[in-house]
Amino acid sequence: MRALITRDIIPMSKMLAKIELKPILKDVFFGEKKAENNNELILELVSQLLENMDKIANSLFEFIAYLEEKQVTEIEEMPLDEFVEILKELFADKNFGSFFKLASK
Repeated sequence: MRALITRDIIPMSKMLAKIELKPILKDVFFGEKKAENNNELILELVSQLLENMDKIANSLFEFIAYLEEKQVTEIEEMPLDEFVEILKELFADKNFGSFFKLASK
């Protein structure tokens, strides 16, 4: 997976808004529920994305395909454990904190 870049903020912000994840991220980054570690936050984000797949599936598949330089159908048809690993990798990116702080504003 390629590293996150500035233009990635746009599609991710739109997905976060669709699943109303922005308030959760704001609370995790800036509020009383600040995450103790990245693993806790990664687990919460992956969980929220999977729970809301009905709202963001197409956007998420397109975004992941773009990051992975694959076709959307490859992402849609991959085994679930591989897809979850990609999501974990996305949230573990070295630019993760900065990116999601911007995307959650």
